[in-house]
Amino acid sequence: MTKFAMRCSLGIALIATPALAQQYEVRAPSGMAHEMDKASLDVLRTKVPGYVDMTDDQINASMGRMPPDWTWYGSAENVRDGVGVLVVAHGAGTSGDKVLQEGVAPLAAKHPTAIGFGMAMMSSGHIQEALDKLTNAGAKTVVVVPAVVTEQSSVYRQWAYLFGRRDDAGYLNVPRVKTSAKVIIAPAMDEHKLITEILLDHAKAISVDPAKEVVIVLGHGPTYDQENAIELKHISTHAARIKKAGNFFDAKGITLQDDSPAAVRAANVAKLRSWVAEANAAGKTPLVVGYLISTRGIQDKIAEDLKGLNYKFQTKGLSAHPNFTAWIRASVAEQTAGL
Repeated sequence: MTKFAMRCSLGIALIATPALAQQYEVRAPSGMAHEMDKASLDVLRTKVPGYVDMTDDQINASMGRMPPDWTWYGSAENVRDGVGVLVVAHGAGTSGDKVLQEGVAPLAAKHPTAIGFGMAMMSSGHIQEALDKLTNAGAKTVVVVPAVVTEQSSVYRQWAYLFGRRDDAGYLNVPRVKTSAKVIIAPAMDEHKLITEILLDHAKAISVDPAKEVVIVLGHGPTYDQENAIELKHISTHAARIKKAGNFFDAKGITLQDDSPAAVRAANVAKLRSWVAEANAAGKTPLVVGYLISTRGIQDKIAEDLKGLNYKFQTKGLSAHPNFTAWIRASVAEQTAGL
């Protein structure tokens, strides 16, 4: 019977580095496995439309490719404060996660600070561990910063469920977290100007002649059309700012809805291809810029999606830019003003 790695908070390893003081990681031990029962598989099929037509083995394989859930605690033992910071992030692999850790180091020197990496699809233990660390360091208020481009996503719904902000989980109904601290959940990125600046810099990095270039801001996209419409509004706002600030011929945005049924994604790819082809025909160069947190995502599919067309593609994710962690710090400052 197919098994896949268990996403849970088991085992604690102490790590010490000069740059980031004393850190704790909580990860699932290597080789630990958990068997998905039929009820859980059926629930996932109702939550993730892309799983509807998959076999049990295919879903297990898909879940097995997800980044593991784990906790990073970045503050030294002598850092104690009434305000704690918890960043919840999808996880981007070793190098991407390291960038985020280093980016929140200034916060970790002032406030007890932790990062909960992972989608919490099957376990909430890593987030509970982070909260416990923060309250043990004196936090009476915890600011939760969801490192996602929009609240219109299944992973955000899962996090909101864990903190009791909604009744319906994004994935499985795992145990909700408990804490004596007051929890404040900061907004997602949405239309924040620091995020626009990231996208603009990423476009400029592959630009040669802005007046002859069309910037296409490309997002992963939510599964459901109603949520996708909201994210497209945010992307359109970023695109309008990019066009004006970068003096580009044009800028617009689209999502692939990558986790939707194949027909939905195919329609979005067809639209994207038409935009690139139209720019080619008009003598303009399309610059495709990812509205994506990390480089570990849909980037690998773009070459096939746009095969045969002329374009430039910025593979960097938002988290590769200094503004990403500047946005996290700004979110904390905005939520703690007056505390």
